Amino acid sequence: MDENNNNSNTPNPQNDFDLDAALEEKFQQVQQDLDRLRAMNANADAQQAAVSAAVPSEESTEETATPEEPLPETEPAEEPPAADSAPTEDAPQFEIAEEALSETAPAANTPEDKESARERKARYKLKRQILITNRVGAVVRIFAIGSIIFGGSIFLLVGNRPTESAEENRKLATPPSFSMDALESGDYIADWMHYYEDTVPGRSNFKHMISKLESYQGLQGEDKVQFYGNIAPVKKDTESEKKDNVTTTAPVASGNSAGVTTTVTTVTTEPEADPVEIGDGIVLVDKRAISIYGGSFSRGEKYAATLNEYKKQLGDKVNVYSLVAPTAVSFYLPDSYSGYTGSESDNIDHIDENLQNVKAVDAYAALAAHTDEDIYARTDHHWLPLGAYYAAEAFAKTAGVNFAPLSSYTKTTLSGYLGSMYTFTKSVVLQENPEDFTYYTPHNQYTTQYYDTNFTNERDGKLLISLDNVEPVSWYLVFMGGDEKITHVKTDVTNKRTLVIVKDSYGNALVPYLTQSFSDIYVIDMRYFDLNAVSFMQQVGATDVLFAMNTFSATGGNSECLETIRRSKEVSQ
Repeated sequence: MDENNNNSNTPNPQNDFDLDAALEEKFQQVQQDLDRLRAMNANADAQQAAVSAAVPSEESTEETATPEEPLPETEPAEEPPAADSAPTEDAPQFEIAEEALSETAPAANTPEDKESARERKARYKLKRQILITNRVGAVVRIFAIGSIIFGGSIFLLVGNRPTESAEENRKLATPPSFSMDALESGDYIADWMHYYEDTVPGRSNFKHMISKLESYQGLQGEDKVQFYGNIAPVKKDTESEKKDNVTTTAPVASGNSAGVTTTVTTVTTEPEADPVEIGDGIVLVDKRAISIYGGSFSRGEKYAATLNEYKKQLGDKVNVYSLVAPTAVSFYLPDSYSGYTGSESDNIDHIDENLQNVKAVDAYAALAAHTDEDIYARTDHHWLPLGAYYAAEAFAKTAGVNFAPLSSYTKTTLSGYLGSMYTFTKSVVLQENPEDFTYYTPHNQYTTQYYDTNFTNERDGKLLISLDNVEPVSWYLVFMGGDEKITHVKTDVTNKRTLVIVKDSYGNALVPYLTQSFSDIYVIDMRYFDLNAVSFMQQVGATDVLFAMNTFSATGGNSECLETIRRSKEVSQ
């Protein structure tokens, strides 16, 4: 049996090829062949004598063996070590060594030797082929990865950047204006980073792809509740620790349904986490998509402090209100998943506790009484117009103004609504279960004018736009057609009260229900307003100011816009 068949150092052709190891192996194989052949040559004389004796005389085995007895004592037995003692036998020995070194099979006397030589040659060819293939593959992979990175970088830097998001019903960030103050404070760089983050080319497709990938590897409950996006359990402290933490630290609230202890996460030595935005984490349950709320007591405190400053600047003659609207997560997330969201009710209560001379509107209680009705969209992150009606009713009671019953409005229902949540998730469940979109048109007399965000370029318009040519995903735009404008609604109400609504997109749906409560209504979006807000309120003669937004805005990054427009340049006269 060939010794090479039992060689433990023979590599597996399937393993990665190492040239140095292969050469070392080949040298050992050659050495083994030489040793074997030297042994064969050392006995050549005896083998030849035995063959010669057997052929002419055909004698017995005892006679052929007799020459082998004295071999150790005769000169032929000592000749193999000497180079000149057997010149005729050395020549074949040298030729065999050359053949072994050249990777051809050595002169074999047995079929096993020939088969071993063929196997070694085949292994060598296979390993060489694998080596070449691996090297070519590595080059191709490096080139492909480099092309993707380079091409992707160029695309992200110079690609067409979107200016608005239909899924989120908002305008996207714009390039910041340069100022030395902004540069020194770091706001200029931060604003540029936010701009590039918010306006990534192909932003919508990227969000859909990421949500889809995360849905495959995300959490899934026993009841087939599906998680999309950035979702993780919220660490909880005890209720007794909460009271100390909310006034001294930067906690992230963790809320539960009624009857379950509500707790907060507190980190005293680390900076507060970035606020969660609608669409960052979504739970799909019972044909309804729900955005997971992060919460932040400290950001809520900043929101309340900003509203307190507005009240101080506006004075006693102007009523200031805070309406923080909860979202669907407060009412429709199963109790078993309450550990994955913060408590909107706790955050709203904490905001209200920090208000000074600002009147809180309890929209939470108003909506909680109607959760069996269609007050929140299943396929979109907004509340439905019916939910906004109940919140507007709560505000009217707080403000002490008349409020028309829902029966006095014209009801319009559209079928096939698939909103932003479907766009985010591309869920088949939502796709197969679209919903109705119902809005209400007031009957009283009013006119609507629109201005740009500098309060110029007045133009007539409609408070509720036509949806005939609007895609279902954007049906929420029925209210004023969007956010990036200043709206003035002049009504037939004679109470001479002028309301300024400072809002996010949730506030849009409130406006139609207040046309029978105030003489004039001005609507500005805190994210796109370019003037000094206090001066604007004074200029239009505001008697009432309503800050209306959802919890994600009040305890998130959008609330910072309120402080920005409070400190911005004065309104030009």
